[in-house]
Amino acid sequence: MRMLWTIGLVFPLLFEGTSAFAILSSRPCVCTRLNLYKSVEEAIEEAQRICDEDPNSPACQVAWDIVEELEAADSHKDAQERIRDSQYSMDFEALLRSFDILTAKLDNKMDQLIATCDKFEEWGADPSVAELSRLAEEMKRGMAYVKDTLRQ
Repeated sequence: MRMLWTIGLVFPLLFEGTSAFAILSSRPCVCTRLNLYKSVEEAIEEAQRICDEDPNSPACQVAWDIVEELEAADSHKDAQERIRDSQYSMDFEALLRSFDILTAKLDNKMDQLIATCDKFEEWGADPSVAELSRLAEEMKRGMAYVKDTLRQ
């Protein structure tokens, strides 16, 4: 009997602070409504509506605090996007400069390969040397095309 009396005292204490068991509480529940806003404009409209009722109420202060937080979050998000866009722009420009240097070096090497193949052909080398020279020319045209395309 004593154990039942103890359970009768403990369970209500356990459940009173838990919102899932608020029905079991003997104290009145003060419930607040959670509003999730899709935009700052929605939050402003809600703050104006609440403050029309009582501009000095805590609810009015909280509503405007929510507006300020949403505006700050939007501002932070915009700043992050600008930083990300500028980093992409800087990274892309750096990559283009690197590509220009690489293609210039490769272009020179292809010229050297073509000149070497021409000498081999003069000395009567196998026809595959002429094919290698043709492929080097094709490689130069391909690099020039990609370079032009990336600059557009």
